[in-house]
Amino acid sequence: MKYSIVFSSVTGNTKKLSETIKNKVDECYFGKPCDEALDADVIFVGFWTIGNSCGSDIKSFIEKLSGKKVFIFGTAGYDNTKEYFSGILGSVKDLIPQSNTIIGTYMCQGKVSDAIQNKIKEAPPEKFEAIKDNLVESLNHPNENDIKLLISEIDKINL
Repeated sequence: MKYSIVFSSVTGNTKKLSETIKNKVDECYFGKPCDEALDADVIFVGFWTIGNSCGSDIKSFIEKLSGKKVFIFGTAGYDNTKEYFSGILGSVKDLIPQSNTIIGTYMCQGKVSDAIQNKIKEAPPEKFEAIKDNLVESLNHPNENDIKLLISEIDKINL
């Protein structure tokens, strides 16, 4: 096995990106983090954002990586700026052991689930007001442009 695409997706946003990558690579492992995925030379690691980082399942998987080429990608619902995405990617990069090589990264906005949106609306009004436009915008992501940008990043690594 040459490639693995490992991802965690709650709302389907990160899975959509993962499927795009799957269409670009040869035969590969595709699914949740597991030891089988560690057999690949190139590992694509996808996550949804929680606490400006990835979830515990992806963190545990990343800790096992050694001597791999790693492409990290993810989705985040609350904002759609390079600065926001850069901070998240930085925190995930910091988790990757130094024996690995990061060959690329990609982040885009993803839909915020109805359950989370409802929870936010119950928060103090000033918190909701500060992010309500981003929540509305999140409903349109990942969109066709997000997918094109991901493909562009994948093409840069010459698979």
